[in-house]
Amino acid sequence: MEALNDYVVIRILSFLDLKSQQIIIGLHPRFYTLMAIVWRSQYKTVSMSLYEANFSNEALRYFFRNICNTVQVLHLKMVSLEQFEELTSNVFPKVHDFRIGTSSRQLLTDSDIPIIIKSFPSLRTFSPQGVLSGKYFADIPLLERLTLTYCKRFCVQNLQIIMKTHKLKEIKMCLFDERTIRSSNINLPPECMENLESIKIELEELAWFSANLSELKCLKEFILCGTRGMAPYPLICRKLRGLILNQHLNILETCNTTHILGTVIRANLQVDSLKIVTDNSLFHDIAQFRTEDYANIKKLYLKSSYIEKSAYLNSLMYNIGNLELVSFEQCVFGFDNYEFVASAIAEKRTKPLQVNIYQNSCLQTNLPWVWTKIGEHSLLQFIEGRNFEYSFEPLYISFKK
Repeated sequence: MEALNDYVVIRILSFLDLKSQQIIIGLHPRFYTLMAIVWRSQYKTVSMSLYEANFSNEALRYFFRNICNTVQVLHLKMVSLEQFEELTSNVFPKVHDFRIGTSSRQLLTDSDIPIIIKSFPSLRTFSPQGVLSGKYFADIPLLERLTLTYCKRFCVQNLQIIMKTHKLKEIKMCLFDERTIRSSNINLPPECMENLESIKIELEELAWFSANLSELKCLKEFILCGTRGMAPYPLICRKLRGLILNQHLNILETCNTTHILGTVIRANLQVDSLKIVTDNSLFHDIAQFRTEDYANIKKLYLKSSYIEKSAYLNSLMYNIGNLELVSFEQCVFGFDNYEFVASAIAEKRTKPLQVNIYQNSCLQTNLPWVWTKIGEHSLLQFIEGRNFEYSFEPLYISFKK
C-alpha cells in the first residue's frame, strides 16, 4: 500500500462505484484523505439514490462537504429527514440543476424551500417532491425550469405568481385534475409565457395556455403527458391549431391514439419525422391519399401498430415518393409473405428510400412476419433492423427553429 504514490491510488479509487468508495474510506486513513480528491474531480454531476448507496450519516456528510464547491447537477433520492439536513448544512454555489425525490412524499414541505434556496443560490432548474404548495417557489432568484409533477397539494394560484415572477423557460406539470382546472380562475398573460422553450402538461391543463399558443415564439418542445384517456387526435389538432399552424415540425410523435397519418396529411402539417406508436387504425383511410399527399413528411416511423391488409401497405409503399425513410418496428401485420417489389416502389421516386424492418409479427401465425425483397434498385435500400428512440408520450412535438 505505501509503495503506491498518491496519483496511482487516486486512479484506482476513481474506478470504483460510489457505494464501494464510501465503504473503502473506512478501511484506511489514506483512502479517507485521497477520496476527497477523487470526489471533487469525479462528481460534477451526481445522480443517485441514497437508499441504494447506503451511506452512513458520517460518510454522507463527508461526501457532501467535499463535492459542494464543484458539483453542478444534483439529482437525489432521499429516505430520511437526517439526509436532507446533512445536504442543506452545506452551500452548493455551482449547482444549477437540483432534483430531489423522497421515499415518502411527506418528507419535504413548504418550510423546507427557504432552506433549499439558501443552500443552492445558483439554482435554475428545480424538480422537487413533497407536500409542496409552491408558496416559496417564486423566491428562487434565478429559476428558469420547473417541474411540478411530484408536488402534492400544489396551489394553482402559486403557479400564476411563479410564471409572472420568473418568465420560465420550461414548465412541467401533469399534476392538476379536471375539477381543479375548471374551478380555478387564473390568468396567464402572454408576457409571462414568452420565454417558454418547453411545456409538458396534460390535455386538461392546456386550457391555461391555449389562448396564447400562437405567441410562444421561443417554444422548442411541447409534450402532452398523462395516463388518462387521450382525446381523438383531430380534436387535439384543433386545440393546438395556434401552436402548429404554419410551423415546421422536427418531430411529431403520438402514442395510443388513432388515425394519426390521415389527420396529419389532412392538416397539411410539415413534419420531418412522424413517429406513430400503437395505432390500430393506422391505414383505414389510406386509399384516399396520393403521392403528393405525403410531400410534407420526410421520415415515417411506425411502432407497435396494426397493419391489417397488404393493400394498405402497397398503397403506402407506392405513394411515399418524398419520404427518405420508413420504419416498421414491432408492428403486427394481418397478412404474411409480403413482397417489397423494388421496381414498383422506386417508380415514383427521385431520391433514395431507406426501409427499416425490426421484430414485426404476423397476427395469424403469431410468428415473425415473413417478407421478401423482389429485385434491386438504386433508390431502395433495406437497412439493418434498428429500434429507434421514442418518448412514448401521448403527444410529443419538437419544433424546427
